[in-house]
Amino acid sequence: MLMNVPLFLKRFTLSFFKEGNCIEYFINENSSIEIISSSLIFSCNPITKDLHVSRFYPELYLQTNPKYMSAVCFYLLIHHFADIYSLDNDCHINLETVPTVNDNFYGKLKDFNFHIDKSRLGNVVELMSDIIRLPINTSMIREHVLENGEIPFLK
Repeated sequence: MLMNVPLFLKRFTLSFFKEGNCIEYFINENSSIEIISSSLIFSCNPITKDLHVSRFYPELYLQTNPKYMSAVCFYLLIHHFADIYSLDNDCHINLETVPTVNDNFYGKLKDFNFHIDKSRLGNVVELMSDIIRLPINTSMIREHVLENGEIPFLK
């Protein structure tokens, strides 16, 4: 995944807004500074120190040449979040999704070991992966400053 990070960063900028044990991430297009995606929400369970992906739907597939861009974004956000909350390789990532998204996205991510932990009602599966920390610089992910009238996501 590391080899695709420079291409991602040429095209997009990432920012975040931290509130309590949650972080909302934003994706901006560099050429227009337009927000492409927001409400990418990750949370930390302070007891288990696990990372829960509450919402990850970056809509990067709508951009030109989107191959690997969602995967790179996910990779960067996981490492950034793990840095902020000091999560190590003993911690886990969990999320809920439908089987087709698991098969077509999460199951194909080679930098993670996602597997179905539980099946839920309504064709929903709970996935789990170890956090596999690699030495990656995430300092390019800047803090998002709320503009006038912009409401924090937990309000």
